[in-house]
Amino acid sequence: MTDIFDQASDIEEQHRELSIRAARFKNQPIKFTGRCLYCNEEVSNGRFCYGGDCKEDWEFEQKISKIKGLR
Repeated sequence: MTDIFDQASDIEEQHRELSIRAARFKNQPIKFTGRCLYCNEEVSNGRFCYGGDCKEDWEFEQKISKIKGLR
């Protein structure tokens, strides 16, 4: 026979599992498109132009969007 504490523990576990699934779903790798994700220039490998500036700028914009609640 379960009491209220067992039921609360079960509900907590369900919420935790759902939260973990949601976080894993969001954290999917970015697919290769053949274009830089920031400036849209053609690239042969990777996700950004060679040199790292586009990557840094893209990551900065993503961070700002997350802070503003846009993502």
